[in-house]
Amino acid sequence: MTGRHSWSDRLFSLRVDAPEIRFTAGQFVSLALPAPEGSAEPMMARPYSFVNAPNSALSKKAPHEFLIAELSQGTLSPRLARLREGDAIWIGNAYGFFVCDEIPSAPTLWMMATGTGIAPFLSMLRTEELWQKFERIVLAHGVRQTEELVYPEVISAVRLERGERFFYAPFVSRETITSKNHGRFSGRITTALADGQLEKAASLTIDKDTAQVMLCGNPAMVEDVQRLLSERGMRRHRKRAPGQITVETYW
Repeated sequence: MTGRHSWSDRLFSLRVDAPEIRFTAGQFVSLALPAPEGSAEPMMARPYSFVNAPNSALSKKAPHEFLIAELSQGTLSPRLARLREGDAIWIGNAYGFFVCDEIPSAPTLWMMATGTGIAPFLSMLRTEELWQKFERIVLAHGVRQTEELVYPEVISAVRLERGERFFYAPFVSRETITSKNHGRFSGRITTALADGQLEKAASLTIDKDTAQVMLCGNPAMVEDVQRLLSERGMRRHRKRAPGQITVETYW
């Protein structure tokens, strides 16, 4: 482990050197530590998505990076939170189908995430493949507190590079939004989708003919957004039955 960054008292990022691992933006790996003595399995592992883009690791410009929420009742995340630079951590092979190649083409891609579910989107947004496939991209990220709006420098860089092709909508559900945090939304993504606030802010519409939607995060958010979109005639995307909604529950 080569570095750690704390975003809040429960949210942190780990940076790990393992440049030989190849992956596609949106995929995840298992991070593992030796299990406590007496455990049934030798290793304790959990899946986490890459935050970094694939090319950054392959060119050795940066280590792999993972966004992790420490769970008070968790068995692995509290141990990951205690790691320090130089400590060993085990990483498995990359896998998963929450990737650009699996999404049908459309004029607009809507990325909706809660909490650490933003991680695969941050990786995708830094790849050329995504921007070659979609003309406009909207990223909506829902958190409880402002401090959980992670990687602002990455989002600012995407804004600067892509201009009007990219729209970022941060949602904070447990703080009052004031003039000091202009540009943020109060409440939840689902509420802003239901009342039209999100589409109005982005100056775009979500419909089955012009949009693809990717959902990653809290299962309740994923389920609620799917229900709202189904009322618009949109459906879950599958290879044998193409649709407009691709999901990854991240909890």
